[in-house]
Amino acid sequence: MRSGGEAGGQGKQLRVIRVAGGPRARGRQAGEATADLVHRSLEFYRGFLEARGVGHGQLRELLRPYTRAAEAAFPAYVEEIRGLAEGAHADPLEVMAANAWEELEPLLERPRDAAAQPSRCTAFVLTGSEGTMLGHNEQWYAGDDGNVAVIVAQPDDGPALVSPTVVCCLPAVGLNGHGLAQAVMSLEARDDGEGIPRVLVSRHALEAAGQGDAVERTSTPGRAGGYAHMFAGSGGRGFTVETTSRRHAVLPGPAGHTNHYLDPELARSADEPRGGSESRLRRLRALLAEGGHAGPQGAMEILRDHVAEPEAICVHPDPAEGGEAAAVVFSMVVHLEERRMWVAPGRPCEAEYEEIDLGEVLAE
Repeated sequence: MRSGGEAGGQGKQLRVIRVAGGPRARGRQAGEATADLVHRSLEFYRGFLEARGVGHGQLRELLRPYTRAAEAAFPAYVEEIRGLAEGAHADPLEVMAANAWEELEPLLERPRDAAAQPSRCTAFVLTGSEGTMLGHNEQWYAGDDGNVAVIVAQPDDGPALVSPTVVCCLPAVGLNGHGLAQAVMSLEARDDGEGIPRVLVSRHALEAAGQGDAVERTSTPGRAGGYAHMFAGSGGRGFTVETTSRRHAVLPGPAGHTNHYLDPELARSADEPRGGSESRLRRLRALLAEGGHAGPQGAMEILRDHVAEPEAICVHPDPAEGGEAAAVVFSMVVHLEERRMWVAPGRPCEAEYEEIDLGEVLAE
């Protein structure tokens, strides 16, 4: 098992960073340990903005309502973001922008004909004789390929957390000390607007102790938009909370999810699903219905799947699109009964899954 340092396959390295203390201290520790990757990541976002004519001053104005909402609702998480910028010696405005990127994207003019916002992430809960597994493929920009770390956090206040994440962003998916795991998937609805960035809501939900707590945290008032928050616990427990900026719905039971609303009422508040989200969900449901997939290896097989069209579960970047191409930048499997986690840096068909040594952090 990996207890720290770097691991990985196919040329990618996975850093496992242990942080502790208050929000600012944890952010600073993470920033210091990943400073080179933070700057590499911010260089990509800076280029994205420059290609659209967005300079530092305009970025500050675009970000202002989201920063204000974040400071009002979750000042501790804003402190963590600022600590990360301090530790990495990076521009705090740019780091905050990375944490509100899904809110900024619709506001940015794209220089070529493309969808306003790509669909992202695939997750499922797998149950069986080998236990309960949460599987998650983090689908993001290829420009952040390699800019990933696993944060093992022991906060002064709140449960311990183990979370793979793009280095500029707060932990959003993973396993907490209550034994509850979370995956998140991007969703869009027509009531999206100004408010708390989705990443901060996900960070809040990552501390949930159970279903009631998870619903309360994911439905925090003042959200800018929505996610599908998938949760799993031991004993085959699973449920998903779908949110828009103003409404939410709970989907009971272990299942799979991609990037469109499955609750009929919430679906009416959104545009038609994108083809890639639909194809991934169809294939995911078929694999879960087939049976034959069990335990960590079974979950990994599903996350490596390439069958669906126009978009498979294991998404590879289109070289013609450069850093803005969609790609799986990490893959995660959590065994809930055993409180174990495996993470693959990059596409899981190419990179080995590495077991993260949780030590005593998440001990019963």
